[in-house]
Order: sequence, then C-alpha cells, then structure tokens
Amino acid sequence: MNPLDSSVHHLPVEYFGTANDFLSSAESTERDTLMIACADQGGSPDDVSFAKPGRLFVVQHLAASIRPAGDAGDNSSVSSIEFAFSLYKIKHVIVCGHTECGVIRNWIRYPDTPDVSGIRACFQTTLKTVNQAYPDYLGEDLIETMICEHTLFQLEHLCSHAFIRNKLDAGKLRLHAWVVNDDTARVRSYDPTRSCFTII
Repeated sequence: MNPLDSSVHHLPVEYFGTANDFLSSAESTERDTLMIACADQGGSPDDVSFAKPGRLFVVQHLAASIRPAGDAGDNSSVSSIEFAFSLYKIKHVIVCGHTECGVIRNWIRYPDTPDVSGIRACFQTTLKTVNQAYPDYLGEDLIETMICEHTLFQLEHLCSHAFIRNKLDAGKLRLHAWVVNDDTARVRSYDPTRSCFTII
C-alpha cells in the first residue's frame, strides 16, 4: 500500500494499540474488543482476527462509517457502539475497511446518486482530502488510498465522542485501523509512527 500523508490526521500515537495486543491474549474469552466494519464486507469480519469466536463485538455499517459528535443525522452506528461500551469492558476498538468496498467504489463512480443512507457526508471529507493530498493518484491507487483515509477519518469521528475520548485519555482504550484485502484475507494495520498500513 502507498504511504499516507502524515499531516492529514492528528490522532495521538499513544491512542493506538498494536497487533501484539491481540497475539498476547489470543486465548482470552473476555469480550473486550469492538470491531466496526463495513456492511458490504463478505462473511464475518471478525474471522480475520486472532481472537476466539465471541471475543469481538461487531458493528457493521456502510463503509464502517461513524458520524462525528454533534452530527444531526442518523446515529444508529454510534448507538450500537455506546451499547457495546455499556455492556462490556471494551479495551480495543478496531475500525476495519476492506479493499473491495462496494460502498466506497460506488460513491466514487456515481457521486450524484441520491444519498439514501444519509452518511455520504462522512465520505465527502475523505474525497476532498484525497483529491488535495494525492492529486496524482488514479485507478486502484486512488481507491486504495480512499479506503485507507476513510478508515482513519472514522477513527477521528469516533474520537469526537466524549465517552470514547475520556477512555482514551485515561489510558483505558486503544485504537486500531485495519484494512483487509478481500482477495487474500491479509490484514494491514495502521502504524501511526510511520503513517502507513503494514501487514500484520
């Protein structure tokens, strides 16, 4: 995957966890991880993790989109996220994109189609940023970058909610951004120190 522009996102490095967080506790049966994945993602998105079945609470939404705090639109995905935090001792949140995301590909190909979901605004920020920061990207390079950047923007939206930010600031929560290759099932995880997604 192409390196990303390190100036685009401003999430503190200490907010992020690593794949080792899961490898070292792979045998745990505690439901302590929330995965936010795309509704278009085939199969069960938690199958790509190292965890035993039942370890992850999974929320699936179009392009794994999360509305920022203060957004007046439908916040059903945020309600599901809050529910997970109220029910379980969530220590990790994974926002999981995927390379064949039909939602993002459709938004790129048909930008004028009606926004029946009401969440395309989540994508407009990504589109504007990618057009400005990566003006030479075309084809699959453009789509791949869109998917990676969109995944990171959803983490920023997540962090705009006080119940998330308070846990992060208290050191009780770690963030993870993953992108799954649908053809190979290989997972890339965002490394905030290098501003790139690397194979786990």
